[in-house]
Amino acid sequence: MEPPAAGTSGPTTAQPAGVSPRAYLDLLRIGSFRNLMLATLGSTLGDWIGFLAILALTESILGQTRAAAFAVSAVMAARVLPSMLLGPIAGVFVDRWNRKRLMIACDLGRALVMALIPFSDEILTLLLATLVIEVLSSLFAPAKDSLLPTLVRPRQLVLANQLNLMVTYGTLPLGGLVFAGLLAVAGPASGLVPFLVERPVALPIWFNAASFLVSASLLSRLTLPDTERQRRRPHEESPGAWQQLREGLAFVGGHPVIRALIIGVMLAFGSAGVVISTGQFYANVLNAGSQGFGILVGVVGFGLLIGLAAAAPLSSRMAPERLFAPGIGIAGAGLIATALMPSLAWAVPSALLMGSGAGVSFIVGYTILQSRADDRIRGRTFGAFNSGVRVAIFGSTTAAPFLIGVIGRERRVIEQTVDGPPVLVYPYAIGGVRLTLVLAGVLALIGAGFTGRALTRALARERDLQLGVDEVAAQHPGLFVVFEGGDGSGKTTQIRLLRSAMQRVGRVVVVTREPGGTPIGESVRRVLLASEHDAMGGRAEALLYAAARAQHVDEVIVPALACGQVVLSDRFVDSSIVYQGAGRGLGEEQVAELNRWATDGLVPDLVVLLDVDADEGLRRVGEARDRLESAGADFHRTVIEAYRRRAAEDPERYLVLDATRPVEELHAAVRDAVLARLPAPAGDRAAAGDADASDAADAADSAAVPDPASAPPRTEP
Repeated sequence: MEPPAAGTSGPTTAQPAGVSPRAYLDLLRIGSFRNLMLATLGSTLGDWIGFLAILALTESILGQTRAAAFAVSAVMAARVLPSMLLGPIAGVFVDRWNRKRLMIACDLGRALVMALIPFSDEILTLLLATLVIEVLSSLFAPAKDSLLPTLVRPRQLVLANQLNLMVTYGTLPLGGLVFAGLLAVAGPASGLVPFLVERPVALPIWFNAASFLVSASLLSRLTLPDTERQRRRPHEESPGAWQQLREGLAFVGGHPVIRALIIGVMLAFGSAGVVISTGQFYANVLNAGSQGFGILVGVVGFGLLIGLAAAAPLSSRMAPERLFAPGIGIAGAGLIATALMPSLAWAVPSALLMGSGAGVSFIVGYTILQSRADDRIRGRTFGAFNSGVRVAIFGSTTAAPFLIGVIGRERRVIEQTVDGPPVLVYPYAIGGVRLTLVLAGVLALIGAGFTGRALTRALARERDLQLGVDEVAAQHPGLFVVFEGGDGSGKTTQIRLLRSAMQRVGRVVVVTREPGGTPIGESVRRVLLASEHDAMGGRAEALLYAAARAQHVDEVIVPALACGQVVLSDRFVDSSIVYQGAGRGLGEEQVAELNRWATDGLVPDLVVLLDVDADEGLRRVGEARDRLESAGADFHRTVIEAYRRRAAEDPERYLVLDATRPVEELHAAVRDAVLARLPAPAGDRAAAGDADASDAADAADSAAVPDPASAPPRTEP
């Protein structure tokens, strides 16, 4: 039996499940994930082989000429343009279409085009074929990256990403070996296929085409979770493609952590692209030849595997965000050291270090991105991510040889001998090759510093805006408990039961709600939830919620807490962050900052999140819905995912409960959690309070959540 899909029954977290062999076996027992990994292994191995074969075919068509060099640059440009122009747009289509069918169609299309490539002697035809393949790859990559988190449990996401990246990028050195092996057997195979006599490179190209067919067959066996099948329902109104594109770009541009991650990954892989494109030149500088180039590629690839393998145990000891920038810095330092080494033997350790740093950075960046992007726009987010990676790699492979040509290659002094071969008098030289590699390493180090500072600032700001433990919360002698959850989650019932439990232990309880809780707040509530106010914009909505909340805090919550009372609120700041920040697309950080100011930093001591899927919650609500309840299933699914993500990021403050459990069972869990946090009574003040406290309690009770039997209005964010 496969586990529930990520995000269907709990908060998403980027923490690894463990690094024991059993953890990997448990992951590979998931049939759909196993098939996805086998498909990825086959198609990416074939893709590396096909990449090398197309470069070899280009050179074989034009021979050892300058035109061949320009043609290779043109082929690399053909690989850049689709990613650069179509990456974010491809993410839009990924979010609108069935991801499984899209991946199968892309594999079939790539197999057909690749199989026909060897029959052409025209460079223009080769360029067009490369463009078509890259367009299909630009669709395939974000579809796969968006589908993967839905196939595993949230706690397995780091290990799942680790395996995914190992089979994707760890196959690079293996691809080089298989490519050479296929060329070696092309001669004997020409007896069966005469075409191989004149074009032996056709064999690895056809191998690549066959790998795409195998991948399509494996993908057809995927079993999608319910959340993926219901992601886009025919009867739901779908926003336009350009609207979705703007939403995805705005999400990336407005999210400092994700923006820093993408920039950092681009710098790391740009440096890797320089190594790929100048590796043959550098091997000649080391007097190691083509064999030395193969060794360097294998060493860097092996280092990448080490970094990918090390990421999970490191992530269990340190936040992934803290590993990202150091990994880029290690890769840059390793590249500089490699560039300055006098021989191949000296270059191997630093090349291994370079690959390891890049591997750690890539997998942690990839995992953070998956955990922070809502499924509704995950395709668009990964479209931008993959565009950045591919543009950086292939852009640098185009620019680096050009820079070497401008600077000039290394010149070594050779002394002719009378009776023997020439002797290198000054074998060590610095020229365009070494300087280009050093420049790439320096850029990686600068990028590590920039990314590290950007992530530090963003994470510090997030901690502030998470509204976690704060001085205001620490100073009051009362207890502030907030109930959150999607519509129909049962907050009202649990608040009523908890109020009775607190009263039985002799505590003064103030029950309130948002928006509302005060006469001003109730007036704002009527404006916010009225169905006739459909024209209200998202920013106006967020500002009205913040205004009502500011009055609520000043008039009710803070006075009651100051007197040691227990305040139970139906919704608070988290609701605005997920409904307006995530649901309306205003940005969670921006909405959090607005409400931090509105509440003067007040945060709950405990947030009880009653977790229920959006479809079930809306079913409980029924047909009579207010303005927010009528926002659509996609809107409410985004809200639920945002709730789960916030709870995963602050487990000490959140109590996450499955709202489908029996009412009494939920109440017992809530009661125990609250009693564990309940401060000791502060004498008579906690029992009765002064006159101000009584006024605050009266004001709160006037807007209290009534008993469900009296058909109360539903509380909204």
